[in-house]
Amino acid sequence: MKIPLITVLLVPLALAVTGCQGGETKGGGPSAARTTCAGVLDAQTESAVRRLADIHGPAKVEYEGDPALTASQLAAQYLTGKADQKDYFFCGAYRGSAEHESVRINFSLTQELPRASTTGSEFKGYRMGKLARVSSRAGYLYFDCSSVKFDRTTQLVRAEIDPITGVTEPSDAAREDNLRVLHGSSRALSRLLECEPGTGITGSFTVPPAT
Repeated sequence: MKIPLITVLLVPLALAVTGCQGGETKGGGPSAARTTCAGVLDAQTESAVRRLADIHGPAKVEYEGDPALTASQLAAQYLTGKADQKDYFFCGAYRGSAEHESVRINFSLTQELPRASTTGSEFKGYRMGKLARVSSRAGYLYFDCSSVKFDRTTQLVRAEIDPITGVTEPSDAAREDNLRVLHGSSRALSRLLECEPGTGITGSFTVPPAT
């Protein structure tokens, strides 16, 4: 008996959502078995991560995450028709052997842009993707992705930097570094998702105009 092609496609993708989330614990943090995401982010983005995490000079920094799995999870969520927003861990940076990430990047699929009133006054808006807002300690970016992985439909993707503790950079410099990290990580995910041109994320980073 022939198995329908759609079943063949959906079963492994559904497993990516339900059975392959071994990179997180019940508390939402990474598990002890770390998978490195080093090398996925470009050098400029990694430097920004180090500054935000207050990691300087020869101090050791470890990267954890499985960006390819994140892309698969987002595609699987679309194909299984789950509309609820769920954050998928993309990459985190640790200072030495710390148990928690100094900088943590997540991605999710979402349905609409947030209203300005839903963010605090410390956030500033920038023209990157469809919308970017950053503070000195956190930030998020929305961009459109049209891809064969989404059946050639256009999906709204949200990148987020979780609030960072212990940022020592001046506020303006930290905001710029948060923009760099959002830009670099979103470019990396766009490649993994095979997004078509039109994401609104430039090839190289420059500080975008404020909104």
